[in-house]
This record gives sequence, structure tokens and C-alpha cells, in this order.
Amino acid sequence: MRIMKSCKLGTAMLLAVAYLLTGQGARAQSDSDRLEPVLGEEILPPQVAAFEMKEHVIGRVTPPPAPTSAAEWTSEAQRLRARLLAAAFHGWPQEWVNSPPKFEDLGVFATGTGYRLRKLRYEVIPGFQSTAILYEPENMQGKVPAILNVNGHSPGGKAIEFKQKRCIAFAQHGILALNLEWLQYGELDQKGNAHWFGAQLDLVGMNELGLFILEMRRGLDYLYNHPNVDRSRLGMTGLSGGGWQTIILSSLDERVIDAAPVAGFSSI
Repeated sequence: MRIMKSCKLGTAMLLAVAYLLTGQGARAQSDSDRLEPVLGEEILPPQVAAFEMKEHVIGRVTPPPAPTSAAEWTSEAQRLRARLLAAAFHGWPQEWVNSPPKFEDLGVFATGTGYRLRKLRYEVIPGFQSTAILYEPENMQGKVPAILNVNGHSPGGKAIEFKQKRCIAFAQHGILALNLEWLQYGELDQKGNAHWFGAQLDLVGMNELGLFILEMRRGLDYLYNHPNVDRSRLGMTGLSGGGWQTIILSSLDERVIDAAPVAGFSSI
């Protein structure tokens, strides 16, 4: 039976070759040209298709909770945070997740009008380090506000001009601004750091989201423990992928008092 199937397949291939060699393929091509206007006719406008897809997706979304009191909402928010963090850190060693921040201060390397820049290096997980720049007010005294600034998909990483200007403006207004690097960008622009490699963590049973959370949460740990930071005025902001990070971390970590995500999300 297998031999017969193989013979049939071989015969079909020979017929296809003969079809092309005898010029039948050229006639088929002209037939295709005649069919193109018919097949190219719009059956469903793209706007209608998009609307119907949205309706389908929205119809499958679980309705958000509807608490009847502040206490009920607080309890539900805590439950959701715990559940999401447990999922994000699935497969991660707890000693890594709960380890204290390990930052190395490399000193002040630049100054400007009303501010100075301090280079930091820190451990994300054992064996993997990242870098950051701390923008400090020039004459910092007592407790001051602090802002965690996270990167988006910008090739320059933490050195991109608009982010430097933002952090300088914070420092000139008396605010500590921590400028983090991000996986795949700036000083972490290495092939193995590309976001797509996160799927390999999933393959070995570790949720890749855990790495992204740890990488930015270390920065929040640093600011929270800084002797000059007013913990009641601790904020976070970022653009694009930095907006996504701001949404995620400020939702899961109650130490973030103020959050200003710029994009990083879609309407649906």
C-alpha cells in the first residue's frame, strides 16, 4: 500500500513538471491574472473586520471586580497582586526574588548646572548585572522626592537624549532621578539579552516576566532605601516599553506612590 501511494505521488510530480514544460503553466498564469480582480474584490471592509474582532475579544473578557467598599477593594487588590506575582515568579528561586538590592557606587562622573550624575552597577540575579545613572540635585539636603525612570524600546538605552533631559529636569527641581538600563538596549545591547530569548526561560519552567520585574524592581529598591528619599513621594515614569514597565511595577508594588506611564499599552 505504501508503494502504491509513493507511485501516485511520483506520477503527480512528473505531471506537474510536464505541465510547466509544455507551456501550460504560462496559460495558468494568465488565468491567474484574470482571476485577480475577482479575488481582490473587498468582501468585508477592514474597519468592519476590526470591529467584529474587538466585539469577539471583549465578549470573552472576564468582567472586572465590582467592590462595594474601600475595604473590599483593598482586600481584592492585595489578592490580585499576590496571585500575579506568584505567576510572574513561577520557577524562580525565592532567595533571588527576595534578596536585598546589591548596588555598586562607581562615583560621580559628571556635573552640570544644578545637578550631578552618579554611575551605578547592580545585580539583577546572581551572574547578571545591569547599570544605572543617578541624577542628583546639586545641593541635596534632607528628604527629597524620587522618580524611577525606566526605558522603552530606544536604541540608545538610558543615554537617549530625551531621557537624559527629563532626568536632568527632575534633578534641577530637587528630585532624585534614577535612570535604569533595560534588557537589549544601551549597555545591555547583547544578542542574548533580546526580549525574544525570554521564551527560553519559559521552556525551562521559569516565567520570563520575573526577570523583567526583578530588573526594574531593583531600581525601586535602591530609591526606597536611599537615605535622602522621602518614601511618601516616590514615583515612576517611562515611555513606550517604559510605560509598560511603569504600569506593571506600579500596579504590583505599593511603594510606588505616583505613576505616569506614557503609552506602553493598547486600548484593547
